[in-house]
Amino acid sequence: MPIFSASQIGSALAAFIVLTPAGVSSTDAPPPYVSATDAYRQGMSAMNAGNPESALPALEYAAGHGVLGAQLKLARLYAKGGAVPKDDSKAFQYYQDIADQYADVPSSSPIARYVGEAFCALGRYYVAGISGAPLHPDPVYAAGLLRHAGAYFGDAEAQYQLARLYLTGTGVEQNRTIAANWLTMAARKQHAGAQAVLGEMLWSGDGVRQRQAQGLALLMLAKQNAGGDDDNVAWIDESYAKTIALADRATVQEAQALMPHMSGARPTTTAVNIATDAAAVRAVPAAQLPSLTARTEPRLGPVDLVPPAAMGMSVGFGMSDSDLGGLQ
Repeated sequence: MPIFSASQIGSALAAFIVLTPAGVSSTDAPPPYVSATDAYRQGMSAMNAGNPESALPALEYAAGHGVLGAQLKLARLYAKGGAVPKDDSKAFQYYQDIADQYADVPSSSPIARYVGEAFCALGRYYVAGISGAPLHPDPVYAAGLLRHAGAYFGDAEAQYQLARLYLTGTGVEQNRTIAANWLTMAARKQHAGAQAVLGEMLWSGDGVRQRQAQGLALLMLAKQNAGGDDDNVAWIDESYAKTIALADRATVQEAQALMPHMSGARPTTTAVNIATDAAAVRAVPAAQLPSLTARTEPRLGPVDLVPPAAMGMSVGFGMSDSDLGGLQ
């Protein structure tokens, strides 16, 4: 069962990723679009054509009418910036909308990966807060959101971010063994950052039994998987370069032999043995964010440690890949 509670999602509407919130009243003026999904398609078409000015009104209309794809696209756009000015407050709001509307989605649902992404993003915002907005840092609450995204939805980024909290003792009691467990789950999904951090720990024996060949192999994979990840590629390259410069020929050869056995995403099928004393997460009053949301924020109950969901499921939604507009 999910930790967070939300209104039940009608199965027929959920199949087309459209959820119209209760209480939306009609007006005398005709709607600007045939439907919310039509607005989403128009918005994505304009965005793919390099016209964000035309895309935003359509995407905002679709997002306001509960289209998950539009909410997620806008959240990502505002979180990253570039095509639109970076705006973490707006990104937070769209991620919050997803968490509010889809919190009851089972971990086996085709849209679970996107809900997990939303909870992960919210957790990351709560770690540091949002500058210039009434969202103050709350690392304890952040850890709970990341734990939910990582354990229930199997989100690799959440598993990685939670591991970092355990490494530094931010919002949780510092525990390098628990951190290594979460890093292992994310590394199995080919998360470059998790592979690199875990590789460093194994190389040096920091909180785990020293296994230099395995550590170097993970750093090799991390360098390979970082690709165009601007947030990770520089420090991963640096860590790899420092480590391989220290490795002898036999260790390098052993690491190269191990790489094929470590590559390829594998779902985690067993729960990780994690102490639950740090899992109690307090609720954050909705009044803390008056300018971001008027709704009650999702509340955390006791955190049940469940096996992370298998990743890489087909999206579906009853729409074609082109309709989804690159949501993957």
